[in-house]
Amino acid sequence: RPPRMDIAASSIGDGRITLRAADGGTGALYLHEDGVFGILSADGYGQVGRIIERVEGCTVREYKPLTACIGADEQPVRLDMYAYPDDPQTAHGIAYETVKYTSELGECPAWFVPGNGDTWLIFAHGRGAHPNEMLRAMPALVHAGLPILAINYRNDADAPASPDGWHWLGKTEWRDIEAAMRYAIGSGAQDFVLFGYSMGGGMCVNLLYESALADKVRCVIMDAPLLDFGETLDIVGRRMGYPRPIVQWGKLAAKLRFGIDWRRMDYIRRAAELRAPILLLHGEADELVPAETSQRLARARPDIVRYVGFPHAAHARAWNGDHARYETELRRFLQETIGDEQTIADEQTIGDNR
Repeated sequence: RPPRMDIAASSIGDGRITLRAADGGTGALYLHEDGVFGILSADGYGQVGRIIERVEGCTVREYKPLTACIGADEQPVRLDMYAYPDDPQTAHGIAYETVKYTSELGECPAWFVPGNGDTWLIFAHGRGAHPNEMLRAMPALVHAGLPILAINYRNDADAPASPDGWHWLGKTEWRDIEAAMRYAIGSGAQDFVLFGYSMGGGMCVNLLYESALADKVRCVIMDAPLLDFGETLDIVGRRMGYPRPIVQWGKLAAKLRFGIDWRRMDYIRRAAELRAPILLLHGEADELVPAETSQRLARARPDIVRYVGFPHAAHARAWNGDHARYETELRRFLQETIGDEQTIADEQTIGDNR
């Protein structure tokens, strides 16, 4: 269901906006979280920046209208972690088209952004999200000259449902990344960069373990990836104050009821099999998918894994909290892993895309 408009907003056009929880409380999503977020109203979309002032439960923030402008009269809005509206063209002026690739379950839509060279980037969003999750990082990726395929996959609203209708946190969904890679190969791709958010990260790692195309992956970028479902529940349960036996009983019940193989859903235990360089970006205030699992993978494979922590960022919001550092890390990693062979887009190419 659509998120609730849980914030009241007003601006007098001075590049600032005042936000308060519409119900008078403090639980409005992202209201007190510093960083860059989108702001969605009935009229359209804008963007808020850093918190300038906190006054009696309100926050005063930097404000930039995009597709709509909020005026002096209060109106209901909500904040949006994706920070940009709609699609690459609307958000950044980046040309794209919607294409369809064929998975084992049927046709799935994807955004395709043209680029240079034959190394393509495949992007997999997190559970319950959409390809617009990558709009935050897209300018940095376009600057690298990569053709981009940002996919929808099984159980998304616009894609075929799996027979059971369940999300398996990468255990089955990796096959849709593989299908997208085959589509890209048919369109001229020779090898790949994989980029996954949250569950999309689990999809990327499983592809490296299971796919016949794994040797075509040049490198992998993951933001807040779900790498060990069982350990994630253990950590979150402990932080919430649940006794360990209660958590273990719950996991046993889930195994018996749904057939969850907790060992199989630990994607770190096979880390010795990984070959492609990996960039791990993780907010260390993540309460949904704790950063400890990414740190564990980095310790297991320090030869190929670079871990970059963002101390104050919550789940999948590292870019929002420090977009300059985030984009610098992306560019550096891509330059180190594919920069010598991939044609880097110059300003003219970026201008053409816009």
